[in-house]
Amino acid sequence: MVSAVFFGVNAVASKILYAPEAAAGFDAVSLFVARGVWSLPLFLLLAVITKPRRLPPLTIKNTALFLFCGIAYGPGTNALSALGAHATSASHAVLLLSLFPPLAAGLATIFLREQLSALKMVAIVIGVIGAAALTLSGSSGAATTSGDLLIAAFIFTWAILTLGIRQLDKTYPALFVVGVFGTIGCAALGAIGAAVGRLDSVFIPAYHFDLQTVLWFDLELVLLLSLGGQLLQSMALRTLNVAAVVALTSYGSIFFGLAASLLILAERLTVQDVIAAAFLVTALGLSLWPERRISQSDAKTVTVADEPGRLV
Repeated sequence: MVSAVFFGVNAVASKILYAPEAAAGFDAVSLFVARGVWSLPLFLLLAVITKPRRLPPLTIKNTALFLFCGIAYGPGTNALSALGAHATSASHAVLLLSLFPPLAAGLATIFLREQLSALKMVAIVIGVIGAAALTLSGSSGAATTSGDLLIAAFIFTWAILTLGIRQLDKTYPALFVVGVFGTIGCAALGAIGAAVGRLDSVFIPAYHFDLQTVLWFDLELVLLLSLGGQLLQSMALRTLNVAAVVALTSYGSIFFGLAASLLILAERLTVQDVIAAAFLVTALGLSLWPERRISQSDAKTVTVADEPGRLV
């Protein structure tokens, strides 16, 4: 739920940094290149600090998984989310997160053979209905088809990344996993910046120490979203299945993202928006609702009188 706050404010932070009056003057490419390079030392330091003394064998499969997660994180989620937020409205970018739970849960069921409870399935359906109603409400007039497609591609790579993290967390410490794939992904973003001649974007945050740049780029995008969000996600995936994590993350992100759009970007909500938001709150509540699992031994427990005053 904490990571959902960081993910939800992502599009809002990007929109603020893209604004013509913003001091830093970011565009989509300069934003993801700068974010990647500035996040690189944080992930590298994390990988070094959390490396276990007895590192499990690095098999070909795990090496491929680390590379896969790195590409899905850097050029996938970081670059595509920046490009999508630049081309569509903040509210559309937030609302399209409703695609995340059914997509990730479906992939986890197919590839990881994870079970999806009836309660979580109901939560996903209700959340999708709420997000669809919000999308059709007409409050996102600045949205474009190309921007929406980029956001959809970002969500797809995020779902794939979630599955990869889940697999790696079974072998390696969660923090080490984040450090390694984060380093790979950020290095890939820097390589893209060099290839397209935009590596100079790295110096934009160094030249601007205004409150807006420090708050939304340094704090939100680099520290809280890039590092903090991935750390919390990876740790959650060690104890929760993919369906539970993505349901909490996506519907929590929609809730906090819409709140940020309303309070920070001064977007207006219609009556239909409020009704649809009620669906999202319901979906979020069902995702958080604890489910009691009855073990096989509990189901077969039989009480037998062994001695007077003693039960077995």
